[in-house]
Amino acid sequence: MYMCLGALSTTPYFLSGLGVNIYSMDELCYYLCVNAYILDNDLIDVRLCDYMRDNLEMPELAAKLRKMIKSNRTLGEMVTTILVDTDYCNEEEIAKIKQILVDNASLSFAAKRKVRGDNLLCANKYPRAIEEYQYVLSVLNKEEEPELYSSILHNVGCAYSMMFLLEKAGDYFKQAYETDSSRESLVMYLVCLRLTATKEEYDRIVVKNGYDERIALEAVRIMSSAREANIDTPYGDAMEDILELHDSGRISEFYAALDNTLENWKLEYRRSMK
Repeated sequence: MYMCLGALSTTPYFLSGLGVNIYSMDELCYYLCVNAYILDNDLIDVRLCDYMRDNLEMPELAAKLRKMIKSNRTLGEMVTTILVDTDYCNEEEIAKIKQILVDNASLSFAAKRKVRGDNLLCANKYPRAIEEYQYVLSVLNKEEEPELYSSILHNVGCAYSMMFLLEKAGDYFKQAYETDSSRESLVMYLVCLRLTATKEEYDRIVVKNGYDERIALEAVRIMSSAREANIDTPYGDAMEDILELHDSGRISEFYAALDNTLENWKLEYRRSMK
């Protein structure tokens, strides 16, 4: 059983840095944990301390945080204090959140939000990652931070490619290349182009835009090596098992395994698209 912390307030407290209202200590802890990547130094102030004391019945913790604010303690230290005093997380979770706060302390707001998008991308949450990246692009000045802007465009392309939306992916890789002449983005744009266009159209676009022939060949090599590689993943293992059934003449088992595997992959893809 997990016991709730303090009291449930009838009056909300607005966390301006996160854009949400909280009514309890549990909600505060939850938002601190899931938004560790984008927390700003002004999130914890004396107003929040007063709310914790007067509305959430957490006077000891509020007093401790007041002292920490006066002595200019870091955001990471204060967040850690909240999570330790409330027992909201275990030691491993607190250590991870503390490291995130240390790593991101010097980042700009846009860079912090990009980190959040990167983590969603790594967690295979592709639509959510794209939403996060699009928000950052909408508030970021392209001329002031072209490298950051380009890297976000590139990662949007990566997210779309993982969703097999290769034309959209190619558009973003191309935009990333046009922003800061990233070789990696150009290679990935040409890979997407080669997978969605005919060879004649691909060659025409490469010549028309004057792309370096070596980069175009690199894109072709990437596709060739991907086709020939032994895929050391659950997908590759599943295909090896399925082909083994086929080669051994166990045709009914082959079709059953194929149908079952495809259905599992479909479900996994649908979950990632939510």
